[in-house]
Amino acid sequence: MTEVHYGVVRVGDHWSIIGDHLRFGAYQTRDAARAAALRLAEHPAGLGLSVIMHEQDDDWVLPHPRTLS
Repeated sequence: MTEVHYGVVRVGDHWSIIGDHLRFGAYQTRDAARAAALRLAEHPAGLGLSVIMHEQDDDWVLPHPRTLS
């Protein structure tokens, strides 16, 4: 089954959303970027696709991703 991966990562002094051939946004906080990524993930999840979210911590560590759907 196809999986859709999104990530929330720190880029300089802001947070961005990344995915396959995708990078957008310049959010002031990780929470704002996460909220936008979760809204973005609603579409593929609604189509029945598995959505995997990667979220970088404030200390730059990228822990294991979590499955949203």
